[in-house]
Amino acid sequence: MQRVFALLTFVAALVLAPIALHADTMTGQFVIHGTVQNVGTTLEFSPATLMTGVGTQTGTFATILSDNLGFAGGPATISYNPYTPDSAIFFLGPLTIALDSLTETTVGSTLNFSGVTTLSAAGFTNTLANLSFSTPASGASAFSATFAVPAAAPSVPEPSALALFGSSVLGLTGFAARKFRGART
Repeated sequence: MQRVFALLTFVAALVLAPIALHADTMTGQFVIHGTVQNVGTTLEFSPATLMTGVGTQTGTFATILSDNLGFAGGPATISYNPYTPDSAIFFLGPLTIALDSLTETTVGSTLNFSGVTTLSAAGFTNTLANLSFSTPASGASAFSATFAVPAAAPSVPEPSALALFGSSVLGLTGFAARKFRGART
């Protein structure tokens, strides 16, 4: 009986351990602002001016990033026409931002950029976020880039599913205990 119970406990621990060790997905959005100069098909950023906005962090970014958090490293230039995937990786405090894609559309004398980034930070799973910002077609200007994580279905099981799983394990334990008790007599 004790062996069966120990075996069932071990199996339950194996099944539930990944749930307990599950890292969180980042949620919300944040804004980076600074100065950029558009030179042909290259954006030249001024690293000294790049920082998070004040009060622009929502969701988990409110705990990861502080206001006016400065740029911590990465390329100061990005070639965008065409953009080579994953050629730009930036560091903003504890957050790593890998630029997966970047597309540019011209509307009059304004260049609108949009793309997808992979965000990484300790304690969180790598999370995809959408990036968008605009600059003049030429010259230096201030810019504000928004990184937003799209809302997704929850990846953590609902409490009712865990309760159903737990009652199943208890039921199987009781059934096994009765079966082994009956086999002894």
